[in-house]
Amino acid sequence: MTAAAILDITRQALLLVLMLSLPVVLVATGTALFVAIAQAVTQVQDSSIGTSVRMIVVMVTVIVLAGWAGRELLIFARQALERVFVVLPGMS
Repeated sequence: MTAAAILDITRQALLLVLMLSLPVVLVATGTALFVAIAQAVTQVQDSSIGTSVRMIVVMVTVIVLAGWAGRELLIFARQALERVFVVLPGMS
């Protein structure tokens, strides 16, 4: 296994982490912005409202995206392991 292959697998892993975490981060950010605007308009300044709403929305997002994220992770793991444990011709 060459250094280039290791760097390529690492690059793919970092991109996968970004791709899998981005939807949850975007949903959490959008929810926080929406709750902050709603609290500013209604002048309700209770911090537990924003936290609880964000936690519920993030939890639902994680549950909805779990199948897709697991599938993407499994595909990456299979490809990475095939590259690591490649059987060279003439070797058993």
